[in-house]
Amino acid sequence: MDGLKKGDIVAVERSIQKLKNFPDRASELKLLEGMLLLGKSKPMLAIPLLQDASKNPAIRVRALTQMGNAYIRSQQRVESIAAYESALQEDQNMDEARLNLARIYKNMISWEDATKQLAILVERKFAPGDVQQMLGDIYADMGQYAEAATAYEAAILVDPTNPTNSATTSRLLMCRIETGNVEGLEELLQGVDAPGVRESTRALILAGKDEIEGALSALDLALLENPNDLIANQTYGKIMAKSGSKEKSIEALTSLQLQLGMHTHDLKLFEAVAELAKIVEDEELAATAQHNVDQLKDLKSQFLAKLGEVVKTREEAPARVELGDLAAATGQMELARTIYLAAGVIDPTLQGVCDAKILSLYEATPPLVPLRTRGTTPETVTPADQAPEPTPEPTPEPTPN
Repeated sequence: MDGLKKGDIVAVERSIQKLKNFPDRASELKLLEGMLLLGKSKPMLAIPLLQDASKNPAIRVRALTQMGNAYIRSQQRVESIAAYESALQEDQNMDEARLNLARIYKNMISWEDATKQLAILVERKFAPGDVQQMLGDIYADMGQYAEAATAYEAAILVDPTNPTNSATTSRLLMCRIETGNVEGLEELLQGVDAPGVRESTRALILAGKDEIEGALSALDLALLENPNDLIANQTYGKIMAKSGSKEKSIEALTSLQLQLGMHTHDLKLFEAVAELAKIVEDEELAATAQHNVDQLKDLKSQFLAKLGEVVKTREEAPARVELGDLAAATGQMELARTIYLAAGVIDPTLQGVCDAKILSLYEATPPLVPLRTRGTTPETVTPADQAPEPTPEPTPEPTPN
């Protein structure tokens, strides 16, 4: 078993040859052979060997866990869940099975089941980095930003040298921005590669100290590198509105209306434009932007209500399609993609529908209430870039026992 963990295939094959000399250990031989085939990316060949091995009570739990790994890698989701649950029924301490089961539930948007399994793993201190990362992702998508930030911080603390910590820190900062609490984040900024998140956080810290010019200078760095960075533009609009300057507000409106041509359902951008339009006394634009704000808030409420229902289920694929539609309508395109993928996996007959909906996420859509560009005719929607082909969510590679 140790050879498999270390990736030493030759050592494992030597062990298999030795076991062949002991007929009374045939079940162990089949377990090891099945795990070896699984390690060689041949899960379909591994399954019958692991099924036979699971008949031996002494190694049944380990065999069931490896069966779950083989099933999920061969796209047999229902069978994988059954194998992991059987392993846990016989041994509640089989942490690998629990972690992989939580991953499946997470990808299915069955987040109530996922968080229950992850909470047990937190208590058992198993794979704390992975567990806290998964909890952070779930909480963030559910809009529970304070809880998500706490989980991301815990993930970083338990594995401070993890090469993915820059991305995790970015998520932590975005969650803290959502809560409105950016105190004490200065020391984290140097560990973030994404300029939009990093400089937006810096700008909000400075703006909180009424250092508006310093805040705008920080944002200039991010927007110079990527003028279309959504988070930087959201922050720019918020700070410009806070300045109260009519001249700055006119400048900001010109920039942000271009962004609304690409992010036509983004609530924060519309909120900023509504405030800026009031400052410059453009009543028509302020009213139109506010209409978009009101409708987007209503859609967000519908989304959260539907999400609260869906996360408690495992097999409701049509409900997930509806949830994906609401996520897209509220500008949550990556989350919508994840939800559509889950629906297609749960019910393969919906795969074509879900693929089409994923493609549509990359197409330009008009705002809910059409906007008028200041001093010109009504704006047109900027064409979207060529949409990539939808791809299935990557299946996590289980770690052999």
